[in-house]
Amino acid sequence: MNVNSTDINFHLKNQRSGSKQSFSESDIQGLSFQNIRSFRHNFEKGITTMRSFLGDEQHQTMIVAMYEGTEQLLNQNVSEFAVLEYLEGLKLTAKELRQQGVYGDQFRTALMEHSASTVRELLHSS
Repeated sequence: MNVNSTDINFHLKNQRSGSKQSFSESDIQGLSFQNIRSFRHNFEKGITTMRSFLGDEQHQTMIVAMYEGTEQLLNQNVSEFAVLEYLEGLKLTAKELRQQGVYGDQFRTALMEHSASTVRELLHSS
Protein backbone atom coordinates (compact mmCIF):
# COMPACT_ATOMS: atom_id res chain seq x y z
CA MET A 1 0.00 0.00 0.00
CA ASN A 2 2.83 2.36 0.73
CA VAL A 3 4.32 1.68 -2.70
CA ASN A 4 0.99 2.45 -4.40
CA SER A 5 0.59 5.76 -2.59
CA THR A 6 4.16 6.66 -3.59
CA ASP A 7 3.39 5.76 -7.21
CA ILE A 8 0.24 7.91 -7.12
CA ASN A 9 2.12 10.86 -5.61
CA PHE A 10 4.86 10.49 -8.22
CA HIS A 11 2.25 10.39 -10.98
CA LEU A 12 0.46 13.47 -9.60
CA LYS A 13 3.75 15.39 -9.39
CA ASN A 14 4.53 14.47 -13.00
CA GLN A 15 1.09 15.63 -14.10
CA ARG A 16 1.50 18.94 -12.29
CA SER A 17 4.96 19.55 -13.68
CA GLY A 18 3.69 18.52 -17.12
CA SER A 19 0.93 21.09 -16.95
CA LYS A 20 3.43 23.74 -15.87
CA GLN A 21 5.58 22.83 -18.83
CA SER A 22 2.75 23.14 -21.33
CA PHE A 23 1.74 26.47 -19.76
CA SER A 24 5.27 27.76 -20.35
CA GLU A 25 5.22 26.48 -23.92
CA SER A 26 1.91 28.25 -24.62
CA ASP A 27 3.36 31.49 -23.21
CA ILE A 28 6.30 31.24 -25.59
CA GLN A 29 3.99 30.69 -28.56
CA GLY A 30 2.18 33.95 -27.89
CA LEU A 31 -1.48 34.77 -28.01
CA SER A 32 -3.50 32.18 -29.88
CA PHE A 33 -6.47 32.81 -32.10
CA GLN A 34 -8.66 31.36 -29.35
CA ASN A 35 -7.25 33.90 -26.84
CA ILE A 36 -7.84 36.77 -29.24
CA ARG A 37 -11.30 35.50 -30.12
CA SER A 38 -12.22 35.41 -26.43
CA PHE A 39 -10.90 38.95 -25.87
CA ARG A 40 -12.86 40.20 -28.87
CA HIS A 41 -16.08 38.54 -27.77
CA ASN A 42 -15.81 39.92 -24.23
CA PHE A 43 -14.93 43.38 -25.54
CA GLU A 44 -17.92 43.53 -27.88
CA LYS A 45 -20.20 42.22 -25.17
CA GLY A 46 -18.86 44.79 -22.69
CA ILE A 47 -19.27 47.82 -24.92
CA THR A 48 -22.89 47.34 -25.98
CA THR A 49 -23.95 49.80 -23.29
CA MET A 50 -21.58 52.43 -24.72
CA ARG A 51 -23.38 52.51 -28.07
CA SER A 52 -26.00 55.01 -26.93
CA PHE A 53 -23.35 57.30 -25.46
CA LEU A 54 -20.89 57.11 -28.36
CA GLY A 55 -23.32 56.89 -31.26
CA ASP A 56 -23.41 54.17 -33.89
CA GLU A 57 -20.53 55.46 -36.01
CA GLN A 58 -18.12 55.97 -33.09
CA HIS A 59 -19.14 52.62 -31.58
CA GLN A 60 -18.36 50.90 -34.88
CA THR A 61 -15.03 52.72 -35.07
CA MET A 62 -14.11 51.41 -31.63
CA ILE A 63 -14.89 47.85 -32.77
CA VAL A 64 -12.79 48.28 -35.92
CA ALA A 65 -9.89 49.64 -33.86
CA MET A 66 -10.14 46.67 -31.50
CA TYR A 67 -10.15 44.16 -34.37
CA GLU A 68 -7.19 45.77 -36.09
CA GLY A 69 -5.23 46.01 -32.84
CA THR A 70 -5.90 42.47 -31.71
CA GLU A 71 -5.07 41.16 -35.19
CA GLN A 72 -1.57 42.59 -34.77
CA LEU A 73 -1.27 40.92 -31.34
CA LEU A 74 -2.10 37.46 -32.69
CA ASN A 75 0.77 35.00 -32.09
CA GLN A 76 2.79 37.70 -30.33
CA ASN A 77 4.36 37.17 -26.93
CA VAL A 78 2.17 39.68 -25.09
CA SER A 79 0.63 38.99 -21.70
CA GLU A 80 -3.11 38.65 -21.41
CA PHE A 81 -3.06 41.41 -18.80
CA ALA A 82 -1.42 43.77 -21.30
CA VAL A 83 -4.14 42.97 -23.84
CA LEU A 84 -6.83 43.68 -21.26
CA GLU A 85 -5.16 47.01 -20.46
CA TYR A 86 -5.07 47.84 -24.17
CA LEU A 87 -8.79 47.10 -24.54
CA GLU A 88 -9.72 49.09 -21.43
CA GLY A 89 -7.60 51.98 -22.70
CA LEU A 90 -9.45 51.85 -26.00
CA LYS A 91 -12.78 52.17 -24.21
CA LEU A 92 -11.56 55.01 -22.02
CA THR A 93 -10.08 56.90 -24.96
CA ALA A 94 -13.31 56.55 -26.95
CA LYS A 95 -15.29 57.84 -23.99
CA GLU A 96 -12.93 60.78 -23.44
CA LEU A 97 -12.99 61.73 -27.12
CA ARG A 98 -16.78 61.71 -27.14
CA GLN A 99 -16.93 63.77 -23.94
CA GLN A 100 -14.68 66.32 -25.64
CA GLY A 101 -17.17 66.55 -28.49
CA VAL A 102 -15.01 64.70 -31.00
CA TYR A 103 -16.89 62.63 -33.57
CA GLY A 104 -16.85 61.54 -37.22
CA ASP A 105 -13.53 61.49 -39.07
CA GLN A 106 -11.71 63.25 -36.25
CA PHE A 107 -12.90 60.59 -33.77
CA ARG A 108 -11.91 57.79 -36.14
CA THR A 109 -8.44 59.20 -36.74
CA ALA A 110 -7.73 59.86 -33.07
CA LEU A 111 -8.96 56.46 -31.87
CA MET A 112 -7.18 54.52 -34.61
CA GLU A 113 -3.93 56.38 -33.90
CA HIS A 114 -4.31 55.69 -30.18
CA SER A 115 -4.92 52.00 -30.88
CA ALA A 116 -1.98 51.68 -33.27
CA SER A 117 0.47 53.45 -30.95
CA THR A 118 -0.62 51.37 -27.96
CA VAL A 119 -0.19 48.14 -29.93
CA ARG A 120 3.27 49.27 -31.08
CA GLU A 121 4.25 49.95 -27.45
CA LEU A 122 2.96 46.51 -26.40
CA LEU A 123 4.94 44.79 -29.13
CA HIS A 124 8.15 46.70 -28.34
CA SER A 125 7.90 46.10 -24.61
CA SER A 126 7.33 42.36 -24.91
